[in-house]
Order: sequence, then structure tokens, then C-alpha cells
Amino acid sequence: MLGRTRDLISRLRRDHAGAVGVAAALVLPGLIAMGSLVTEYGHALLVKTENQRVADLAAYAGALAYNASSSTSSMSSAAGAVAALNGVPASAVTATLVTSPTADGNQSVHVQVSTKSPLYLAQMVGAKTSVTVTATSDAELNARATPCVIALSGSGTGVVLSGGTALTATKCSVGSNDTLKAPCGTTITAVSVTYNGAVPSQPCGGIKSPSGAAAKITKKAVSDPLAATSAVTTAASHLADVANLTAPASPSVPTGGDVDFGYSAASTQSQLAADGCSGAYSSSNKTWTVTCGSGTFHFGAITLGGGISVDFALGAPATNTYTFSDLVKNSGARLTFGDGTFQLAKGLTTGGGSDTSFGAGTFWFGRSSDKCSGDTYSICHAGSTLSFGGPSSFILAGGVFNGGGSSISLGAGTTNSFQVGPSSGGDAFHLMGGSNTFLADALGASSVFQLVGDYNVTTGGGCATIGAAAQHDIKGNLSTAGGTKLGSGVYTVTGYIALGGNGGGDVMCNGSKLGMEGTDVVLVIGGSSTPAHGACSDQAFCLAAGYSNVTLAGPTSGPLAGLVVMGPQDNSAGALFSAGAKNTSLSGALYFPKGPISLTGGASLGGGSGQCLEIIGAEVSLSGGTAAASDCFSGAGGSASSIMLVQ
Repeated sequence: MLGRTRDLISRLRRDHAGAVGVAAALVLPGLIAMGSLVTEYGHALLVKTENQRVADLAAYAGALAYNASSSTSSMSSAAGAVAALNGVPASAVTATLVTSPTADGNQSVHVQVSTKSPLYLAQMVGAKTSVTVTATSDAELNARATPCVIALSGSGTGVVLSGGTALTATKCSVGSNDTLKAPCGTTITAVSVTYNGAVPSQPCGGIKSPSGAAAKITKKAVSDPLAATSAVTTAASHLADVANLTAPASPSVPTGGDVDFGYSAASTQSQLAADGCSGAYSSSNKTWTVTCGSGTFHFGAITLGGGISVDFALGAPATNTYTFSDLVKNSGARLTFGDGTFQLAKGLTTGGGSDTSFGAGTFWFGRSSDKCSGDTYSICHAGSTLSFGGPSSFILAGGVFNGGGSSISLGAGTTNSFQVGPSSGGDAFHLMGGSNTFLADALGASSVFQLVGDYNVTTGGGCATIGAAAQHDIKGNLSTAGGTKLGSGVYTVTGYIALGGNGGGDVMCNGSKLGMEGTDVVLVIGGSSTPAHGACSDQAFCLAAGYSNVTLAGPTSGPLAGLVVMGPQDNSAGALFSAGAKNTSLSGALYFPKGPISLTGGASLGGGSGQCLEIIGAEVSLSGGTAAASDCFSGAGGSASSIMLVQ
């Protein structure tokens, strides 16, 4: 027995393979556990990388949504939606608005993505079945925000506040090439502030960030973001073209016979026959019916007796031409023309509550011999209504007068054309208080909108609509009172634009308060003349006399994208918002590189919901309880990022 035991031990000592097998059996579970952990860790790293990518995308999307809406719910929804698109359930994502980890006073959108990474091999050695993998990201709001309020002059007053005013730029910065002054009782709220003159004056700490902390203030020069851009060079070049416009001439027509529509049928019929037409009179309704064939017909003066109505060539071909060598005057009840070409050497005058209408056609009018408010015009309208069908072309050598309580409608459709010269007093349009004026669109390939003379709305104002046109060219000034609706396009004015310059403010038009309204419009102002007196004295652009409810939005694409009002490029005439000019919303750049921009007397100026306002002037000043606000990221000021991933 003892011998067999010794033999077994001896054999085991000589059998190394058995020793290795035992060792392997003892070590193998540990190797499997280590391998599983390495494999699972590597997989978790891959999940971590993917979660980080999703967190970065979600944070950026959330920041964009918050910038657009200022809503944390929209921010969270956007972050969750982007995560879901990348295969991560929205329930695994949290988005919160926090102070930026850069400690620069800005806010950031902090996103955390947490998912479970399953463990497979690790379960064989009793480890957990999954591990939580978390990634975070911060997208800072308004990082490197571009200036949206800029004072360009290095030798002016910079940005100056006084008298309880507020300048608010919650998503952009304020820059001055001189200094900034925010005395006690005033505030400048901006993402950041730059200056290049004396240290900004803020004795009561009035320069703040949107969070309420002290704003970041840096000394450095600020450049003109619009200098030499295509928007400015294109607008300035066209301004020079408008300055060279000339007024249309009066038509030269043969002398025709005068026709007086009265109660004597025989004499009027004889006059019409001499001019190539015939007439029939109905005594029951005091109406003349004039019939003309095809061709060209020449008349002298046309007059209507009291209470008389005339239907003139209503069924004649639209190709007919009618010339009038003397004044066409409606002091009766109604004068109605059909379609055709009408050449009135001495223009058109209406009065006495009369109604006058024309069909569609071409209307070439000289200047009337009758005076309206002391001057002579191509159209002197003091009747009730005057309308022209369309599409039509208007060549009016001596301008248009629309009296108080009267209504004019020029054209219909979208392809009309306007060439209007000045009255004897210099007005292309002179609109009295309480009048209504409508100018149809001029969007055809051969359409033009050209005024050589002022567009002048007097005290009290009325309601006026200027139709859309690619270019609205005004060699003169645009001075309004009442409500004006601007069709889309560029309005190039060689002189000044004054809203309320003649007194009067916004009025009720079609059931709502209207000062001025226009979408996809740019006002380009040359400043070759400025008002000599009154609240708008010496200004190229002015809102005064309580002129409220002004909403203008510039184009978002094309060569003039980012502009809404462009002031003079070669003189120092500026912009003024005064005397209670409230509810003013501009979207685009208010750009006066040579002149000051001033708000006084409780005026307010803002960008409106979802709009981008940039205030760029030689100097910027607010006084007397005024307020200016911008909700802007880049716009005309450049494309610098307003959002940046910082952690």
C-alpha cells in the first residue's frame, strides 16, 4: 500500500502537463472576467462618444430654439427632437438654461444625455447587467455676439443716454468708437460693450448684461459692418440715378371742339358730331350716352352741368385714342369713360361731390389751368371719387391733388406704371387731411414708379397705399401725415422722409391704427434737402408729432438684405424719433454712417417679435424717457456666431 502511494507521487512529479492543467483551471475564470470587463469598457467608450455627439447637437439645437423664442419649453423640445432623430429617446435627454461655464456673464443651454449600456460577458462572472453612460454639453448663448447698436464716429459723443432712458440689446452687443454714458436712472443692457474713447461713464452701474450682472466691457474699435457692402453700393448707385430723373412733358394734341354736357340735347349732339362721335340724352335720369367708333378722336374742353351724368364711349374698342386740347372738368354728378388711351393737354379737374372713373389704358395728362390749394396739377380732384382701372400707365406732367375727404384709385392689377412730375408748387402728390389714395402695383417688366416732385401729405392725413414695385424712385421728399401702407420694394428718396413732419399722426385705416407699414421694403434717403423748420428740422429721417404704429421690415435676401432705412452717405443729416413716436418696429439696419440717430420725448424703437434691428449711426443718443431695444444676432452686421459650444 505504501509502495503504490510512493509510485503515484513519483508519477505526478514527472507529469508537468497535469500541473499546467490545474493552474489553467484555477486562472481561467479570472481571465474571462478581465476580458469581459475590457470588452464591456470598450463598448461603453463607444456609447460615450455617441452620446457626446448627440449632446452637442441637442445643446446647439436647444440654444437656437431659445434664441428664437426665449422659451425654455421650446428649448427642451428642440433638444429632445434632435436626440430622437439620432436614435436617443427624448426621455434620456435633459436641457436646462444655466450660467455659462465660461463665467463671461452669458447663459448657456446645458444638455445631459444618459443611456444604459448593456453588459453581456460581465454577467457570466456575476457583474451588473448594464452601466449608465452620461455625456454633457453646453452651448453658450450670444457667444461672440455681433454689435447691433453702433456709434461709428471717433470724434463724436458715442452712445449717450439721459433722462431715464433705456437701451436694451439682449442678444447682441453695443459698440462705440468714442465712449458710452449711462448716468444714474438710465440703463444699457447688452451681452457685451466695447468702446474706443474715454472709459464709459456709469456712476450707478447702469451698463449691465441680460442676466443683471455687470456687462463685459472691452476697449477696442468697432468697424462699420455695412461699409462698401453690396447693399450700400447698390443703393447709393441707384440714388444717383434718381437724382438725374426729369419730369414728363405735357402731351401735344390737335385742337378739338368743346363739348358742354347740359340739358340742351341739340347743341351738345352737334358738338359731339363735329368731333366724330354721337350722343343721346335721357332726361329721366339726366344722363348722356356718348358713342364713338374705332380710331382716334379729338376734343377740346369737356364740362358737365350740375346734376348731369355722362357715359363716354363705354363700349368702344380699348385701342381707341381720345385727345382733349383743353380742360376736362366734372362738376356734375358722374363722368364715366371706357378703356383706351387718353391725352388731356390741360389735365382733369373734379369737384362738387362728383364721381369720375376711367377704364384701363394709358393716361397722359398735362397740367390743369384750375388751381387746387393755390397750385396747378395734372389731376385736381376735389370731387367725391376718382378711379382708373388697370393695368394702366400714368404719365402725369403736373402731379396729383387729392382734396380733403376725397378718394383716388390709380390702376388695378400688378403691371401698372407711374411717371409723375411736379405741380406748380413742386408736389408730385399732394394729399389733404381725410383723403384716401390708392396706387396699384407696378411690377411688370416695363413698369416704372417715378416721381419728380414731393410726395406730400398735409396735416390730419388720411389713408394712402403705395403699391409694390422693384424701385420706387422719388426725386424730392416724402412727407406724410395719417396712415401709409407701403408695397414691397426699394423707396429711393433724394431728399428727406418725415412722418408727421406736417403735423398729424397715425389714423384709423380699415379698422386699425396705422402710421406706416411695409414688409420687404428699404428706404434709401439721400438727404439732399431737409425740413427747414418744425420738429423734423435738419433731419433726413424723422418720426414726430406722436407718429406711432410704424412697422417696417427690410428684405431677408437679395443685394439689400439686412437694410431697412439707409441714410445719407455724403452728408451728416440724421434720424430723429421724437414727440411720443411709440410702437415703432424696424427689422433690418437703421444705417446713418455720417449722421446722428436720436430718440427724444418718450419715443420708442424696437425690432419687434422675431425681428432684427440694428442701429448704426455716427452717434446714438436717447433722452427724455425714450427706449430702444434690439433682438438681433447678426443681420447686416455680419455672420459671427451667436451660439458656441463651450463645454
